[in-house]
Amino acid sequence: MDANALGARMAEAFGEEVAWAAHSVKRLYVSLAPSQLYPVFDWLRAELPRLRFGTSTAMDLREGIGVFHHLAVNGSPLVITLKVVTPKPNPVIPSLTVRVPAAGWIEREMIELVGVTFEGHPHPDRLVKAEAFPDTFPLRRDFDVNRFKEDIGELPDF
Repeated sequence: MDANALGARMAEAFGEEVAWAAHSVKRLYVSLAPSQLYPVFDWLRAELPRLRFGTSTAMDLREGIGVFHHLAVNGSPLVITLKVVTPKPNPVIPSLTVRVPAAGWIEREMIELVGVTFEGHPHPDRLVKAEAFPDTFPLRRDFDVNRFKEDIGELPDF
């Protein structure tokens, strides 16, 4: 199945609750609300039995924090990206780890570096940053390097 066909089937299943765009027959982008993550993921898994989790990324966007779950289909060139945008300053989305345990570590990285709260994550413990680090999120647009250096006892660069 190519990206256009899958997008059309998704539109039949979810209507206006999701938006999709196929940039080629191999690449499908799906934008959805946090509340739609599980229904859409479960639907994709039922439609595409060889669906697998690739990775996830997060980005500080103007409209909020974007979390992008990248999925692949074994034996196919099709790649699907599920985009969920949640508002700052306290972004919250459901944890994909509940459905795919392999998402656990990357979600923990996003918790620390971008400040996303993943509801239902089984182990949201620190992974990357030391316990002594202040609760700052270095991959957010508003991260102030000089203030961070002051907080940890270094002199800021001028």
